[in-house]
Amino acid sequence: FPRGALIAGAVLIGATLVFATVARLTDFGATRLAVAQPVESLDVVFTDLPGGSVGVIDAATNKTLAELKPGHSGFVRVVMRAKARDRAALGIESDKPFRIARHADGQSTLTDLATGGIVTLTAFGGSNAQAFEQFLAMGRTTQ
Repeated sequence: FPRGALIAGAVLIGATLVFATVARLTDFGATRLAVAQPVESLDVVFTDLPGGSVGVIDAATNKTLAELKPGHSGFVRVVMRAKARDRAALGIESDKPFRIARHADGQSTLTDLATGGIVTLTAFGGSNAQAFEQFLAMGRTTQ
């Protein structure tokens, strides 16, 4: 194998590591998205119910807000399945709440209060964000 190609490859790998380290330590080249203050939020717990349904429970009052039947609320089920998998991989129990929030700039987010992970719901479209925002309205009526 040509010695020049090996040296060029080593230099390329070394330069990549140096650039990555500098970017990591100095935030040079990092993109940060500013998040507006929440104007409304609700902490909820998602729990499995008999028959394949998923219960949405207000974490503060322990009242059931909704029961998501099998075959319905697909986006909510997909997001929550992914979050449950993340928690299981980290050894975190499923009884910790999530925070659904609507922000002043119109964004909606789902924050896993156990891991700190945030999903920007509006990035998936208005109807998918509304699938979670409906729980905010339900939470208002139970308080």
